[in-house]
Amino acid sequence: MCGIAALLGKHRPECAAAIVRTMNDSQAHRGPDDQGAIVLQVGEGIVGLGSRRLAILDLSPHGHQPMHNLDTGDALVYNGEIYNSPELRRELQQAGFTFGGHSDTEVLLRAYQRWGVDCLPRLRGMFAFALWDARRSRLVIARDHLGIKPLYYAVREGQWFVCASEVRALMGSGLAPAMISQRALAGYLAYGAVQEPLTLFKDVFALPRASWKEFDNLGRETAQGTYWRFPQPESERPRRLEEVAEQGRALLEESVRRHLLSDVRVGIFLSSGLDSTALLGIARQIQNATDHVNAFTVSFSDDPVYDEAAIARVTAARFGVQYHEYPVEESTALRWMRDGLDAMDQPSMDGFNTYMVARAVREQGIIVALSGMGGDELFAGYNSFRRVPRLYRAISWMAALPPSWRAALVGALARPMNSVVRSKAADIAAAGPDFLAIYFHTRRLLSDRTLAGLGLEAAALELSPNYQVPELNDQEWATTADPVASVARLESAFYLQNVLLRDSDVFGMAASLEIRVPLLDLDLVDWVLRLPGDLVLPKGAPSKHLLRAMCADFYSRPQMEQGKRGFMPPIGLWLPGPLRDTMEESLHSLKNSGLIDPAGIEPIRQTFLREPGTPAWSRVWAMVTLGHWFEQHKSAPVLVQ
Repeated sequence: MCGIAALLGKHRPECAAAIVRTMNDSQAHRGPDDQGAIVLQVGEGIVGLGSRRLAILDLSPHGHQPMHNLDTGDALVYNGEIYNSPELRRELQQAGFTFGGHSDTEVLLRAYQRWGVDCLPRLRGMFAFALWDARRSRLVIARDHLGIKPLYYAVREGQWFVCASEVRALMGSGLAPAMISQRALAGYLAYGAVQEPLTLFKDVFALPRASWKEFDNLGRETAQGTYWRFPQPESERPRRLEEVAEQGRALLEESVRRHLLSDVRVGIFLSSGLDSTALLGIARQIQNATDHVNAFTVSFSDDPVYDEAAIARVTAARFGVQYHEYPVEESTALRWMRDGLDAMDQPSMDGFNTYMVARAVREQGIIVALSGMGGDELFAGYNSFRRVPRLYRAISWMAALPPSWRAALVGALARPMNSVVRSKAADIAAAGPDFLAIYFHTRRLLSDRTLAGLGLEAAALELSPNYQVPELNDQEWATTADPVASVARLESAFYLQNVLLRDSDVFGMAASLEIRVPLLDLDLVDWVLRLPGDLVLPKGAPSKHLLRAMCADFYSRPQMEQGKRGFMPPIGLWLPGPLRDTMEESLHSLKNSGLIDPAGIEPIRQTFLREPGTPAWSRVWAMVTLGHWFEQHKSAPVLVQ
């Protein structure tokens, strides 16, 4: 696991070396074990590569980056883990390739030598890399199938190109102008996270998931491609549930086996839920030794509502594994919350739970941890899998009514609800029977009207009505013929990528902890998303119906009967209390920032103060994190555009 950086263009060698060094230093938390950099003169241009390393595989100097292929002159900086690297190594050895160490970085270098970019569909893991192809004088950058590992870039055609694992590293390079993107800002306030491929800076972009790009030594793009897409569900219903569950179990077991690949101890985030319990049960069977499997649970002793330790403790004892419980008192959680605000790469209203868990586990000496992330998106764990189809049917029934009647009917139904629900209901009614719009409105943080009050409107910013960039062509992910499968693709393409995976990377690496996600293995994801929705979640079945069938032998009765629980610090309770000063200071900074119309901020704050027990807290918290982020960056020449 690493933080990587790459540079191309017409730079003096000493300037290029200084830029790469600065980007490395900006990402020191991502790789405390080792660092390296090279600068090469190639014709009129310079190639610079930098890396900060968190050593997981091959702890020897053979794992050092940038790594060179002495046969070709290629050089690689790489962030992530290739879990099927042992299998790829054997295949490459049979083809005559030799290896000096046993790192997956070296396997990736040889795989590219053998297959070029056609090696990408063969990789099973999470990765982002920059590889200088010396024979062709091209820099190739690529990212894994779901964007588990980040890669950001900026380019001035024919002059320079720069990329890195974090946006802050690009801004530290001094090349990309510090101009805030109003389009990205609108997406952030609409959903509580910046929507890819945008970043909060105007000319900095995220490399799309499952894609690659190629640049010459002056930073000119010469080629690009996509090597995997979300599959459509198969039209024919597959075999009996028992057979499908058996197939899914085999894929999950293979994924967990791969994800246990490590030269250091591996822990497992254990909650009371089904996802982490399945991972722990399978890991226990694979390792077949109690001292090799370590389960970690963070508990909030001051707030039993958010405490999952009781069930987790019983689960660990039932499997006979090493169990570590880390109780976090409110005072510690608040201190870590403030540290998490400082650790943000881009503002986020989510992810602070990940920061707390990652920090607690890292303090126990663990460098790698498995997470059950992805189970809700793939196996229908969210209420959205029922809510979105139900809303679509209701709005379709009302479509024949005049808009004013429809609005009045929805308004009457929502009148007993809180203001957040009422505003969502109004937007959904206005959107009409549009499955995609209904999904996005259920995920929305701020309504169209509230965003307009902040001076942000989708049409004026050349965004889709859902505050996404139009070129995403998001219509391909939704079909009313299979609403459950459509919601699975949408949750994976948007909420999972733009919120959960990004936060997992940023906040995990802030603690120098590698977080692995076995439920998002490419083979498993591709298999699940091809299944008809009524097999994943039949009508009337409990959430995660298929996962329950796949791993039934791991679950206790209390787990099977409990509702969905989320590990989230009680921010809504803290904002008017111990976080009150942080809230007021951040909102004051935001009002004076020039980023948004300050007149639109106070109504959001007042709504929260009137309805502190409702989701209104999340709207204020999104503003607080944005204001705090701006306060950290305002020393730069920030211009809104």
